[in-house]
Amino acid sequence: MCIFSLAVNMSEPLIAVSRCPICSAYLEKPVHLKCECSICLDCINALQKVPRVEGLLCPFCWVISLKNDIRPNRQLGQLVSSIKELEPHLKAVLQMNPRMQKFQVEVTLDVDTANNRLLISNDLRRVRRGHIRQNRQLLPQRFDAGICVLGSPRFSSGRHYWEVDVGKSTAWDLGVCRESVPRQGLMEMSPESGFWTVSLRGGHYFFASTKPPTALCVDLKLQVVGIFLDMGMGNISFFHVEDGSHIFTFTGVSAEEPLCPFFSPSNHLLDQGVLSVCPVMSPATARSPVHPGE
Repeated sequence: MCIFSLAVNMSEPLIAVSRCPICSAYLEKPVHLKCECSICLDCINALQKVPRVEGLLCPFCWVISLKNDIRPNRQLGQLVSSIKELEPHLKAVLQMNPRMQKFQVEVTLDVDTANNRLLISNDLRRVRRGHIRQNRQLLPQRFDAGICVLGSPRFSSGRHYWEVDVGKSTAWDLGVCRESVPRQGLMEMSPESGFWTVSLRGGHYFFASTKPPTALCVDLKLQVVGIFLDMGMGNISFFHVEDGSHIFTFTGVSAEEPLCPFFSPSNHLLDQGVLSVCPVMSPATARSPVHPGE
């Protein structure tokens, strides 16, 4: 696990700066906006225009860049070229280690925290957005605006692994959050606010809840997400279970207070996708990722 953590600490910052937050691909001819975000030169056309000042609006920072604010970043372009050459080696090192599965824990959904728009199955494993508001008890721990639910148990120490079947849903958020996150009002999901999550939007845009968001290159066939939380190392990693590939790792995760599994299904009524917590597997039935790293 130490080699994995070292590789993550070295590679994640490089990967984060090498991806375009607009198209999710490696940066091509990167340009710098006024807000310090970098995007592909061709992706400038995707930014919202602000006619009154002849500027472009960054969709992540909501900062307007004028024509003179947009500058080419040749050094970043050279760095991205080097990272692309290293990618096969990084993927091999960051491949999901099957030994993580021995830390698998039984996770269920905590109905007392569920937004009343959510439908929770009787076995407390499946959640989706419903058409009708539920008449649940008014509790201080219940999310009133965020379409989300926390999982149980809470984690204060140790290593923990669980899997979530995301099915064919086109939007979701998964990860962990501090037990003390506010339950009333809208939430800003970022590590600074106590959330460490990866997300899908529109069926194709994957990103991590960094500030600004980190675009992720993930196989669109993703169906089961493996989540490995190492409280001792302060890391939470996400994996594509079917092929064992690494999705993203947050480092510096705070262990000052308990962390809770976090689930947020699509908020679109036309998307009836379900998030399903997978049951703990016995060693005989555990999945074996393709070419796992040690």
